[in-house]
Amino acid sequence: MNQKKHFICTHTWNNDEARQEALKFMGEMTDKEFLDLLKNDRAETVQHWMGKDDFFFCHWYAESEDAIYETLEKTGFASFMITLPCQMPRFVTKYDVKNVPMNNPDST
Repeated sequence: MNQKKHFICTHTWNNDEARQEALKFMGEMTDKEFLDLLKNDRAETVQHWMGKDDFFFCHWYAESEDAIYETLEKTGFASFMITLPCQMPRFVTKYDVKNVPMNNPDST
């Protein structure tokens, strides 16, 4: 099994119709249902930001970019959008402060 890494994904809708279809698909979905849908052994969404603009963002914890793409395909979300995953070697959060030197992304 590959070690999971942090990714930030930038997503954009294929078009306005795709956005409307995706919002309809999510319907009355709760945040728990959304996160559970986008979770498997190889990849999972851990945070999600969406406004009214064309771009929205997700924080993924995944083995690879391919694992993210595969998860989006299996759930049907890939048909609504274009996704650009970027691995982020440095992940710092106030919810898990370790008080140790931060890693240098250039050295990982």
